[in-house]
Amino acid sequence: MTAKESLVNKIVGELEADLNSEQLRKVNMLLVMYLEPFELVKSSTDIVIYDEKSDASAYHQFMVSKKIQGLSEGTLKLYMQTINFFMSKLRKPFKDITTNDIRLFIANREIHDRISKGTLARERGCIVRFFHWLYIEEFIDRDPGARVEKIKVPKRRKQEFSELEVEKLRSAASNAKETLIIELLLSTGCRVSELVSLNFSDYDQENDSIEVIGKGNKQRTLYFNAKAKLALNHYLKEVPHITGPLFYGQTRGKEMTTAGIQKLVKRLGERAGVLNVHPHRFRRTAATLARRHGMPIELVSRFLGHENIETTMAYSMINDDEVKISHQKFVS
Repeated sequence: MTAKESLVNKIVGELEADLNSEQLRKVNMLLVMYLEPFELVKSSTDIVIYDEKSDASAYHQFMVSKKIQGLSEGTLKLYMQTINFFMSKLRKPFKDITTNDIRLFIANREIHDRISKGTLARERGCIVRFFHWLYIEEFIDRDPGARVEKIKVPKRRKQEFSELEVEKLRSAASNAKETLIIELLLSTGCRVSELVSLNFSDYDQENDSIEVIGKGNKQRTLYFNAKAKLALNHYLKEVPHITGPLFYGQTRGKEMTTAGIQKLVKRLGERAGVLNVHPHRFRRTAATLARRHGMPIELVSRFLGHENIETTMAYSMINDDEVKISHQKFVS
């Protein structure tokens, strides 16, 4: 790593706590651009107060780089928890980590801790990507994760809500806010992190739509169907406002948290007698309903804010009975 690169990383690292991902990305880009014509030499008389090659610095710079990429707070937290847990088990410098160290960690997690294949695959992914970044950025001389085998995760069909379950959940709503959250999740197919960030200033009442910054720091438009629009109108009669969050948390004027939404829909499920109720299942249901009503898969992918259509295809949008009916219609 050159002295110029180290300086840029240090400055961006110092600003990480004060700027969002887009601002950090812009600062990083401008520093690289404006420093490019200059030759940077570190004075030998400087007192060393920052070791840009230390493990702590490398770890911090990795997290900053992921924030610049626009990763969500939840994903960043997953990286931190996984890497911290991995290093607490090994207690050796990054440069001394071997391929067998990673393999042994994975084996212990599977055999002794008995975690699921899905969790195992996520942890392996975090660790491997971290050490690949260290290698690319020249913090370490070799990539110990390059030969670590991928975890094959069994494909299980994840169920959307049935039409009866949706109606049970609607009937179980005890106030306007609960009804609004159900209808927004079903109408927009948004992620729970997107739902809590909805702001009145982004709401287009004429077109029944609202702008949201989604995964990867990408903006897209969410659309309200008639039920969502009606639910919002009822909520605004109970809680009149035209600024701030679209709907409030426990404190007026404050947005809800993802944990708050998760608890709310879980309580709804308990009241309705519907099992396994969580926000992402509403998203899956919204995609399935859109597909069943004839929305092309490419538009469903855009509707959900997916980067590629393969992610959309992983959603269970049709069941075996529908496959049978379609087969009889188009193949017979």
